[in-house]
Amino acid sequence: MYSNGNFEPHLAAMCFLGTMGLTVLLVIATAVLFFWRRAWVRYPLLAMAALAAGYGMLLALFSLTSYDRTVARGDEKFFCALDCHIAYSVRNVERMKTISDTTAEGEFYVVTLRSHFDERTIAPWRGDSPLKPDPPSLTLIDGNGRQCPVSASGQKAWEAAHGRPHTMGDGLRPGESYETTWVFDVPSDAQSLRMLAEVRGFPTYVMIGDETSTGHHKTFLALW
Repeated sequence: MYSNGNFEPHLAAMCFLGTMGLTVLLVIATAVLFFWRRAWVRYPLLAMAALAAGYGMLLALFSLTSYDRTVARGDEKFFCALDCHIAYSVRNVERMKTISDTTAEGEFYVVTLRSHFDERTIAPWRGDSPLKPDPPSLTLIDGNGRQCPVSASGQKAWEAAHGRPHTMGDGLRPGESYETTWVFDVPSDAQSLRMLAEVRGFPTYVMIGDETSTGHHKTFLALW
């Protein structure tokens, strides 16, 4: 299974929450000791430093041992929601110079992406309630590292012509899926294009093994 990290997500969540909880307790202990026995303040401060260093070492270890991977066209990249998984896969790619009256600076790549709530990954206690996934950020990246985000003008022209039946934030029940279409303006000389679907924002930047953490390599989706 291809996923957005190289560390078991439940353990990563426990490590993060445990570290945050212990840090809060140590801060409280520091404040109490400051007014009660000031000479002991150094002990919780040292414990906080050791805790931060240990967490930072684990974060760096999983980043340094990661490597880039590319999911084959049609196969899925999974994002863990702790009690279930949402998967994304590239279903179709079209190339065109114009969409209606909008012309690309390079060439439009129109990518159809499937969002899938994998029923095989549901925790026993979860049930059949719908899930609204956090929409990933989508970028096409070529072999030279150039990044092409979703084209605002190309996307607007496509939706004006074809409509927008779904967004990536629409709810899904276990086993359900839908497709969305995304338009990218790609330089005409771009080669070896891949898609990066990535959920960004706190706390993913500091989650052990998450591909958005510092120095961590990525899991890409092949276009062809």
